[in-house]
Amino acid sequence: MKALPFFLVFPGLLAGGDAIARDNWRERFCIEAQQIMTGTSLIAALEIHDDMDSFVKSGATDTPFTVHAFLSNPEADSGMARTLSCKMRMAERINAVRGRVDRPAPASGDTDCTFVHRRMVERVAADIGSGGLKVDPKSIIYQEDHRTYIGPHWLDPWPFNAAELDPEGRLTLQGRALYAPYAWWIPMPDRFKGNYYCHLVAPDYLEALLRGQTAPQPVQ
Repeated sequence: MKALPFFLVFPGLLAGGDAIARDNWRERFCIEAQQIMTGTSLIAALEIHDDMDSFVKSGATDTPFTVHAFLSNPEADSGMARTLSCKMRMAERINAVRGRVDRPAPASGDTDCTFVHRRMVERVAADIGSGGLKVDPKSIIYQEDHRTYIGPHWLDPWPFNAAELDPEGRLTLQGRALYAPYAWWIPMPDRFKGNYYCHLVAPDYLEALLRGQTAPQPVQ
């Protein structure tokens, strides 16, 4: 599966080209997640995968600048995907590949999957509006990312639930991150260095949670 050019995957840009349009933004959220994660206004191409095997074999790339997305872990009743996985590049790698000494760095620095979750909640809550919210976004508990440095550990155990209920019945979000620093001394092929992958809650599932239309599993 080839990545589509950004003008096909990402047809509606806001002024300035540094944020995705509201129409259909959830389908393209991994593009925005890359921007949020690294503090960049660069817009990546997006490849959406239909199956786990294709997604596992994929990887974020520099040329063309491409991120990858996969929706999985459907609810038993509704079939709605609960997990969105994004494969992205780290700020350090973006700057090394696209930076110039005569210009500011294109990426300001890495955040984490937790920060991406916070921004996603803001966007989904804004779409719903205060009248439709059954869960107060301010009540959400954000757990520190479960971080790993090895690909198989990012995928195991599977499926991964990013949204759960804590013992007090509060909605809890926690991402699982694969963090591979962009460093010469790390014993892995160069294409794997400078990657930052996230398993996140799927935006549509998050909307259903905030509307009170479904409930997550209790924390295990």
